Amino acid sequence: MVSWSILFVLSLATFLTDAGVSVHNPFYCYSQDPIQPQNAWFGIHTAYETIRGRNINANVSTCNPSKFWMISRHGTRWPNPTELNNIWASARIHDDILSNYDQGRTSLCASDMELLRNWRFNPDITLEYAQYLIAAGWDELEELGRRYQAAFPTILSSTYSPNDFLFRGSDYQRTQVSLHAFADGLFGENGHEDVNFEELVGNDYLLRAYTLCPLFDQVIANLPERDAFREGPEYQQMTLEVSRKLGFHGSHTLRNNEINTLSLICKYEQIWNLNETSPYCAAFSVANRQVIEYREDLEFYYRLGPGRTEYRRLFENLVCFNMQELLQFMVSNDPNDHKARVYSGHVTILPMLLNNLGALGNDEPLTQHNFAQQSERAWRTGRLIAMAANLAVIRYDCADGDNDLLFLYNEIPLQIPGCDANGVCKQSLIIERLGHWLDADCMEIFCRNS
Repeated sequence: MVSWSILFVLSLATFLTDAGVSVHNPFYCYSQDPIQPQNAWFGIHTAYETIRGRNINANVSTCNPSKFWMISRHGTRWPNPTELNNIWASARIHDDILSNYDQGRTSLCASDMELLRNWRFNPDITLEYAQYLIAAGWDELEELGRRYQAAFPTILSSTYSPNDFLFRGSDYQRTQVSLHAFADGLFGENGHEDVNFEELVGNDYLLRAYTLCPLFDQVIANLPERDAFREGPEYQQMTLEVSRKLGFHGSHTLRNNEINTLSLICKYEQIWNLNETSPYCAAFSVANRQVIEYREDLEFYYRLGPGRTEYRRLFENLVCFNMQELLQFMVSNDPNDHKARVYSGHVTILPMLLNNLGALGNDEPLTQHNFAQQSERAWRTGRLIAMAANLAVIRYDCADGDNDLLFLYNEIPLQIPGCDANGVCKQSLIIERLGHWLDADCMEIFCRNS
């Protein structure tokens, strides 16, 4: 696994030391915090820029880089319809916060309150454009394309050829446009206009097989650990603290769903423009944000991650098509192969691929009871499946035929057991461990827990 837990602890320690701010401070002033570490703790709404690696090291092998394979989540988007309706319904809360402040009931600092007083949700966001990729999401993928090209120029040419490149996304605006942005990062402004993007024919077993599996729907219908934590003491204490800060006391305490909506507004507005301050982020102390993050981590740990041990085989099989496609591409020596294959999908697929690769580590299981003991956990949803999160695999051709495979996750070397710390695995080891996918009957097994 990537050493994110250590980076998290160090960054938090630096924040506490340099900023001199207690994570439990009820008077925490978000707009005056120069670091705002919690912006990397936004779960699946985390902006890619806050968690990505900073220096791709392509010189990890003495062999010749020859193939590039990548699957990514789409970039930053507008809210979904349910989220939008909840946000619009929260207008009353905004008016009440202003009244509470004027009557001296809040503990908001003046600069945070000034931002809240002048706040209006973007009126241009309508249901018609729900979940569409936005400019920030475009930038995430375009810049990702530029960085990968700079690291691997002999594979990722600046000139498009259908013989060298394959691009495919799921049948959604946000994934298709994410591909366009990545292509522009490779081929220059409007370079995507010359690209042949593969069109989906029939069911999408490669990028959305989980939507075609009734058993998966049954498994994720109930998430008791997440729900129990939401009703437990840490989460309820958080709701009390947020309510008090915003001036809601006694019987007027905000409900869980209202807290969630305010948190969503904060997260979306912050990731839409990282250089500005979202007023509603002022509602949450650093400690409050840690609690909210853990609730979301619990959700995806049991929804997509290693938490459902009784369904381990199902979660492995759901990405059979992806594992097969990746491995077949990497082992093939056909001179007519593409040099690069680039896929754009959704949040669900990436943790399942990491699990198959053995890259999720061996955390103590996350439960409703051990929040306090999980500060150094590797499973952090924001680090794993942020907007534009991506897994890239690069093949280096070696003279002895046992090629090197470099695994990068969010531009950080992926730590796979038995491989080097720089993310390089010998192809023979990967095939020994995962070669059963090469000849698997994915159509037969993808929705089976055996």
